[in-house]
Amino acid sequence: MVSNMDKAVQFYTKTLGLALVEHYGEHYAEVKAPDLFIGLHPSPADTVMGNNLSIGFGVTEFDAVFEELSASGINLKEEKDGWIRLAHFTDPDGNHLFLAERK
Repeated sequence: MVSNMDKAVQFYTKTLGLALVEHYGEHYAEVKAPDLFIGLHPSPADTVMGNNLSIGFGVTEFDAVFEELSASGINLKEEKDGWIRLAHFTDPDGNHLFLAERK
């Protein structure tokens, strides 16, 4: 659920580099990551923003992706959990996203 469709589409396509598959104005948009489609819907008034989902992106070049996203203005918080490296961040509506790389 997103509060501003254009801003969300911009974030997921331009900032994260995902492909835009469909965009029907303020009604629906769909972006594609490898083997994953994400549907973006306008949020109803009773939706609690920032608590709608959590999406993890598995990466093999963690440092390069971390630096690229940081350079685009995304605030990432790295977490080292023994067998996995994580970097948490949010989309413009506060939805939880993360990078993950197995060690």
